Amino acid sequence: MRRNWAVRILVILASASLVIGGLSLMSAGKPFWSGSVLPGEISTPSQLSDQTRYILVSGIDSSSGAALAEMSALIDLDLETGRVAVMYIPGDTLVGENAVRYGRLSGTFNWGTEAVPEGGAAALAECVSSSFVIPVDNYLIFDMALLPELTERLGGVRVTLPESIVLEDGSELEEGDHIFRVDDVCRYVIPDDSPDPASSEEIRAGFMEGVIRAVLGMPAKEALSLAKDNRNAIDTDISIRDHLNISGKVFGKSGEQIDYFTLPGTAVSGYGSDRLTVWSVRRAEAAALMNDRLRAHTDHILAEDISVPEIPA
Repeated sequence: MRRNWAVRILVILASASLVIGGLSLMSAGKPFWSGSVLPGEISTPSQLSDQTRYILVSGIDSSSGAALAEMSALIDLDLETGRVAVMYIPGDTLVGENAVRYGRLSGTFNWGTEAVPEGGAAALAECVSSSFVIPVDNYLIFDMALLPELTERLGGVRVTLPESIVLEDGSELEEGDHIFRVDDVCRYVIPDDSPDPASSEEIRAGFMEGVIRAVLGMPAKEALSLAKDNRNAIDTDISIRDHLNISGKVFGKSGEQIDYFTLPGTAVSGYGSDRLTVWSVRRAEAAALMNDRLRAHTDHILAEDISVPEIPA
């Protein structure tokens, strides 16, 4: 009898070790930007915490020497219905030079903000939360150098373009569905090899959608295996307890259960003294779309509540 109980205890301990080892992404060998702690004031109000969870997913590119959040998505997980809403946020989103050097959201990760001068995921999440008056409870950050390998593992990524895109070299990506392979990712998605910024934001939005749909469509066990295999290129503050609580509600989703859209805006060239291309948010349209599709439980907002500048058309 004692031996049977000893065996059971060993099995339980071994299982716990496997779970902890698989889910704990805050391990040695992490990128230099890992380990952020989000400000508590940007999280979902406690009275709503059992109904909704907002997770910010961002891809970081360091090829220029600065760690820039080139592509982000805010995921709203409805814990009551299991519905998932995703808003893609372009890295070029104009948040204003009073918010960050050069005025683009991507730079908050590297240069920080007034509220979070140390940068990292905390500064990025704080800027998203304060700019759009929306909670951010957790983050998941990945190195964009991971994308070619991820694409290969997924067997390609389905990218849906709402309209045709003419590239700088005169070639054209037609509207509709495309299956991106490794070469396509290196050309169109990774910043060093992307076409002009206005086009690359549209392409990245479609690519991020394809990746998110593919990963959320996996069984939880397969998604965990994917995370474990790439743990040195991923950083998250999602705890083991939270992962166990929400994994059954997040993974194994069909396409109909995922609502994906891009933050409404317009690509504007020649912004500021550095003549940058920025994504100027259309605030009225953004407020209406977020109220309808990203705020199942949180309070609705007005266009004037969105604090980012809008460049007149």
